[in-house]
Amino acid sequence: MPLSSFTFLSKSFDRRHLDVLPDLAHFANRRFVRSSLKVLSLTTLLLAGTVTPASDTLASTDLPSIGSDQPDKLTVNQEYQLGRAWLRQFRANTSVIYDPIVQSYLENMTQKLAVESNLYERRLNLVAVNANSINAFAVPGGVIGVHSALLTQAHDEDMVASVMAHELAHLSQRHYARRKEGAEEQRLSVFATLLAGLVLSANGQTQAGTAAIIGTQAAVIQSQLSFSRLHEQEADAVGFEVLNNAGYDTSGMARMFELLQAQARTQGASAPEFLLTHPLTQSRIAFARDREKTADPKRQYANLEFQLVRVHALLHQTPEDKRPSALRSLQESVPEGLKQAVSLYTDILLQLNQEQIEQAQKSTEQLALQPDHLYFRLIKARVLAASGQIEAAIQLVQAQLLQTPDNYPSNSLLASLYQQNQQYPLAMNLYRKMLQQRPEDPWLWQQLAESARKQKDLLTVYQAKAEEHQLTGDISQALAELKLAQEYARGDTLEFSRISHRIQELRDAFKYMDFGS
Repeated sequence: MPLSSFTFLSKSFDRRHLDVLPDLAHFANRRFVRSSLKVLSLTTLLLAGTVTPASDTLASTDLPSIGSDQPDKLTVNQEYQLGRAWLRQFRANTSVIYDPIVQSYLENMTQKLAVESNLYERRLNLVAVNANSINAFAVPGGVIGVHSALLTQAHDEDMVASVMAHELAHLSQRHYARRKEGAEEQRLSVFATLLAGLVLSANGQTQAGTAAIIGTQAAVIQSQLSFSRLHEQEADAVGFEVLNNAGYDTSGMARMFELLQAQARTQGASAPEFLLTHPLTQSRIAFARDREKTADPKRQYANLEFQLVRVHALLHQTPEDKRPSALRSLQESVPEGLKQAVSLYTDILLQLNQEQIEQAQKSTEQLALQPDHLYFRLIKARVLAASGQIEAAIQLVQAQLLQTPDNYPSNSLLASLYQQNQQYPLAMNLYRKMLQQRPEDPWLWQQLAESARKQKDLLTVYQAKAEEHQLTGDISQALAELKLAQEYARGDTLEFSRISHRIQELRDAFKYMDFGS
């Protein structure tokens, strides 16, 4: 049974799937690659070789002098628009996790770190990528991507936080703009193929993606090698300070490097993708280990929420026939004091997925013996709903929201329960409320469209589907949906005018997506 049966937690999301193309040149010429040339992620733009590691150790937090006296070639607003155009295309061609628990956890971590970062762009947008390779990337304009394997393979929260702090440092130091100044002479086709490699890798075609990256980078690697290493050192130094100021255990950076090193030694050609885009030189390792000596030994990194989020990420990225062994491996890395709670939570998720409702009810009774946790209350509500006690489930989540009114997973579950209970107006109102805070969440727009369809509110269906399509890279279909809405609203002058204005906004957005042509 597919993971999409996890109801609201991993609802099936309509999208076009990327076919594996044997001809990368043809792949690079597709519109989504052409339109993303100026918004390549920092992951691809910071590529450097892994040969001849630098011997000098960054022994202090003094930053390398790699700035530029020239004015920025792109304004902050231009970078924001270009970053969102890139994100539309990335969503259209990769497998994205639309799980409120995973999304909320990563967003909260990122915001906690961002408070301590000197970001010029604070309108951040985080995308969780369903991929079994360790990677993360940052795109100008505040887009941050996290592969699910970063969650499943890191053993503690501080290891993940170290990577996120590193990516925020790339953004705060404007490495994209500073690197671009030295790369103007490079052909656009090189960057197109680099982006093709990133998308292929995110879709599980790691070897093909790696070949594309390495092959196109070879011609320019010598002139860019030193520059990229300095950027990585700077991101480590800035990221370390952010990590420390945000209250995380800074030794997580060294533990993350140790994990990457171990996988590089054992996996060879299948080494973590993060190492291709963020080369792990001896100076970076020495910096992390030196800082590890000064870390506060009293800080604890046994975090129940993180361990439960890891379970969600693993179930998303793992085929059903491979889950037993994958879950055993994950369980071995869970701190001893949390093993029982994590195991019970995993059992209930699997029982719900397999529609083993009676077993899920029995398992839920054992939650009373576990620590009181939001995720346990939410999963109890899901079991109640699955067993036909939907009113009780709704009351349980409503009581939770009295304590945490803005909690995204709780609100998402309540809206889903309203929809299951055929209370479509209540579901629509709650989805609209969430969308006021999360207007760039395509999953929420899809859910609003579904509730509106059940309510036979065609105008809302057309408008919500338009937003879903434009956020996932299909602006032509979004415009088609808005034209249907426009016809439907022809008798309402104000609504007709609003829709016409939105059509023009999307046409302008399309120009950003098509600037590569």
